[in-house]
Amino acid sequence: MFRTALCDVLGIDVPIILAAMGGGATSAEFAAAASNEGVLGSIGSLFRTNAAIKRDIDVVKELTNRNFAVNHIPPTLDADAFRHTLAARPAVISFALGDPGDLVRQAHDVGSKVMIQVTTVAQAIEAAERGADVIIAQGGEAGGYGGIVSTMALVPQVVDVVLPIPVVAAGGIFDGRGIAAAFMLGAVGVNIGTRFLASKEAPIEDEWKAAIALAQSEDAVKVEVLNDIQPLPGTAGYGTVARSLRTPFMDAWSTKREEARREGGRLWAEIRASVRDGRRHETLLTAGQTSGGIKEILSVAEIIRQLSAEAETALSRGPTFASR
Repeated sequence: MFRTALCDVLGIDVPIILAAMGGGATSAEFAAAASNEGVLGSIGSLFRTNAAIKRDIDVVKELTNRNFAVNHIPPTLDADAFRHTLAARPAVISFALGDPGDLVRQAHDVGSKVMIQVTTVAQAIEAAERGADVIIAQGGEAGGYGGIVSTMALVPQVVDVVLPIPVVAAGGIFDGRGIAAAFMLGAVGVNIGTRFLASKEAPIEDEWKAAIALAQSEDAVKVEVLNDIQPLPGTAGYGTVARSLRTPFMDAWSTKREEARREGGRLWAEIRASVRDGRRHETLLTAGQTSGGIKEILSVAEIIRQLSAEAETALSRGPTFASR
């Protein structure tokens, strides 16, 4: 297994983080499956009920004795769920999509390490000033809510301005070559979402997993209309836009944004109903551009072993140049 400074900071064996994803894409079982393999599992909170978040925080500790993270979104923070998180004292508390402010101090006060995910250099500088132990530089290729700067451009700039704080690369990474590339940019670990969504343990519908495995990268598009339908968290905090695989619902409403703003409440209820009724594939399937490189559904353990082996191979070979 390859190790970096991130392993020592977070208490993990492999410098890989299961990205914190919201809605139905997170669970205690999913996080534990990752943590039990030596990476950092994460529990997401976005678009989830207080009860569901609390349940996962309580249950994950019964499923793993390894470190895990609990993620919170400052623009939509559930104060009660955050208090429950603090009481649980997880090894890591992470934040994304907005400046966590004093939440960092509160997390440190209970002994948790703090990770802050950013999408620009200015946000990274602010995160460093807040006292982040780890900064995740997320490129615009990522699924879910994100910015516009690419991973290749963002990561080295963030590394340069926040040294010696360890930086984790996110967005556009689905295999060991991507991990090796992240290391070359100065990152000491990677945060991966879409590749893990296409896993046997991911708590999402089979149709969502199949859509990822069948998609091309160009099928994962920024759905700006979602911010018209549901302004939070995208229009607050860091100002982000979600990336989703194309669906009939998003295709239809992306050309009617003004009407979507007027009908936002009804349309958001329609999206939520599609999730509840097992029709999520008709409305919103968040995924990153790495979908084009993911062709099979594997177990979390298989994915981690594959990523590690590929990264070690790529790093051992070093750069190769073909001459003609």
